[in-house]
Amino acid sequence: MGQATVGSRYQVVIPSAIRQQLGLRPRSKVLLEVVDNMIVLRPVKSIASLHGIGRDLADGIDATDYIRQLRAEWSQRQVDVRTAERGESKHVDFR
Repeated sequence: MGQATVGSRYQVVIPSAIRQQLGLRPRSKVLLEVVDNMIVLRPVKSIASLHGIGRDLADGIDATDYIRQLRAEWSQRQVDVRTAERGESKHVDFR
């Protein structure tokens, strides 16, 4: 826990250790709310921080090709389920 002072322009300087812990930089956006008579400050993640988040999912495949492949697998699973519901198949793989 750190301590800060409210300045004459109602500005508060966040202590260095807390800034580093939260990864705050100049012009970082934060959310503020009052909870049980306390001010809660939360960093807002930027869209840029999400860049590449799913990179490991596609195994090096182009994103568009990866989505097409997934859709084809989903369509095949639907066919397998419908076939099983009709009793035409004894085994359905729901991986």
